[in-house]
Amino acid sequence: MLALEAMYFGLGENTELAVLPSLIGTFSSIGGSPLDGWGLNDFTLGIKHRWIIQNPNSARPSFATFFFVTLPTTSWLGTPVPKGGLPPISVLPATHFGSPSLTGTLLLRKNIRPLRFYGGLYYTYSFPGIESVTAADPKFFAQFGDLIQYRMAVEDVVDENRGLGFLLEMVGLSELPFSVDGLPVNTHPTNFNLIGIQPSVEINLTDRLALSAGVLLPAWGTNQYLSTTPNFSLWYYFGKGTLQR
Repeated sequence: MLALEAMYFGLGENTELAVLPSLIGTFSSIGGSPLDGWGLNDFTLGIKHRWIIQNPNSARPSFATFFFVTLPTTSWLGTPVPKGGLPPISVLPATHFGSPSLTGTLLLRKNIRPLRFYGGLYYTYSFPGIESVTAADPKFFAQFGDLIQYRMAVEDVVDENRGLGFLLEMVGLSELPFSVDGLPVNTHPTNFNLIGIQPSVEINLTDRLALSAGVLLPAWGTNQYLSTTPNFSLWYYFGKGTLQR
């Protein structure tokens, strides 16, 4: 279970800082040994900048970049982590538990009433180091392959006054059998792929509070677990005016 608090602070008209603390809860066992407990997840900070603003009278979309830094707080604090060494797919970039990581992201968005189209591509490099794939494994020098996460979504806003919308999203996560640092990958399997489909519903509960709920359904994968993951989010807007997503 991943409990995420995502906080976004405006640094300028088109730039924002993302602070992404979260808790991770694990309820499982490995080889008959229980691996239960809660703890602080790896901590992520990010800077987003919007370079191009979409033109409603043309096909030009909005284009933004996001750069994330992930600190290995699960390793520092001894947080129990689930077998497989990866958190569930979420708004966080997917990184290996306990591994300091850098993630570059490209984001596209285009509104064509009543639809909104989204796309995102994340590329993550994890620094090699002495760690374990899971909390129950012995430590070794781990060189992971780089990670690619990708998203495509379409949203239908059926009631703009209430902020009611339906979202269909395709998300994917792949580990490559190589890393940009040139060191050979020594974890097994050396690569994997996951693709899921998530339908969601969104609604503004008040002028400042919004709710979204969905379920991520596994569609295809290799060398990794296929799991069904429910997701629930509450968004609160502290600024002036009416909440707009």
